[in-house]
Amino acid sequence: MAKIKTMVESIKLHLVLSELDDSITPDGKPKTFSITFIQKDGGRSYIHRAIKIGLNMDLKKNAMRGILPVNKDGDKISHPTPVWIWSIVEFNGRKVYI
Repeated sequence: MAKIKTMVESIKLHLVLSELDDSITPDGKPKTFSITFIQKDGGRSYIHRAIKIGLNMDLKKNAMRGILPVNKDGDKISHPTPVWIWSIVEFNGRKVYI
């Protein structure tokens, strides 16, 4: 029996950041995305649907982005979370690399 290799799509980190910076759809609604990142304690977090938000810090200087988990209607379902950009490992189902 032949083994089937599955190719996992990937995306460069700078393209992820570009997509996050372009956070509004053409109709004016926040753009949603899924994201997986590594927490400070080494745990892995997956958020199925989130939007980008601002936080009370200089996010670019600290290499962070603010995300907010939302439901399918765009209503928040949890608290805002700062994410260190170097800890992002998946974005919209694609593996992130430098």
